[in-house]
Amino acid sequence: MAQKDAFDELRKAKEEEYFHKKENELLEKLRQRAAAEAERRNLGDALRTSDQQSLSDLQELGYHADTVKLLYLVPLIYVAWADGSITSRERSLILELAKADGAAQRQLAQWLDERPPRVFFERSFGVIRSLIAAGDRPETTRDLLSSCVRIAEESGGILGIGSISMEERAAIERVAEEIEREHSEASRKLLERL
Repeated sequence: MAQKDAFDELRKAKEEEYFHKKENELLEKLRQRAAAEAERRNLGDALRTSDQQSLSDLQELGYHADTVKLLYLVPLIYVAWADGSITSRERSLILELAKADGAAQRQLAQWLDERPPRVFFERSFGVIRSLIAAGDRPETTRDLLSSCVRIAEESGGILGIGSISMEERAAIERVAEEIEREHSEASRKLLERL
């Protein structure tokens, strides 16, 4: 009988341990979900959007409330990497345009040191496109494309001024296509100038 009691106590202890472990796992998942939702709200506040798909995409890409201000620099970084490397002139111009500090500055430096994967660019462009379609400033597309041209001009031509390489031209056209499916007249004219 004592042996049966010992087995019952051991079984009960194992059950309690199992359920305690499962309870802790559930609590941790709830904490993580709450933290992700709070971060999503912070991202939404920073971008002034409530588009949950865009906010989820940004979170999956690793953006945070303090780095999301770099979103509109991603097309410039894409163009800068178009020919396989970023020149010091391109880097300087991107850093100047960014005016980033803290975590944003560290994240930007990482993107400038090591080319982000293709999917990062594609999904970031998708979010930019969604924000523009949802009513972001109408000049945003034109400003982005103009800045992309400036980046491309920084590394081309004689003494690095003026000319745009074929790879950079293709990258600018890709940015225009990705962020604005229906090219506006201003965007078309800018691309024709290339």
